Amino acid sequence: MNNKVKTIEKMDWTALVREYGVDGKRLLPWDGVALPFGGAYCVVRAKTSSLAHVNEPKGEQEMFICIKGAATVYIGLDPVDVNEGDVVFIPAGVNHYVDNTHVQDFHMYSIWWDANTVKDYVNKKEASQA
Repeated sequence: MNNKVKTIEKMDWTALVREYGVDGKRLLPWDGVALPFGGAYCVVRAKTSSLAHVNEPKGEQEMFICIKGAATVYIGLDPVDVNEGDVVFIPAGVNHYVDNTHVQDFHMYSIWWDANTVKDYVNKKEASQA
């Protein structure tokens, strides 16, 4: 194993940044590890909502893995109540946001990808194996 590659990211709860109306920390990708997706740990605070948005770049898809608490995810105009353990898929080009009307914070992990990111990953992998 290459000792120069970081293999774990410890959570630093003091490093959360306000983005898209949630407190979060972008965790993927990280230096030295090629991945076909990005990821972030997100906290939608009690009685707040994330910003409604359509993912960019065009064609980017997203998945939420619900970790703690409960919330309502709006995918287009459709509300979906979610709880810890649930997984939500956001298709490309669809407006979405998370509404937390509860008194407890809602924690989730977000993963996003698009065709170009995946193609770049595959090309780099193939080139490194040639």
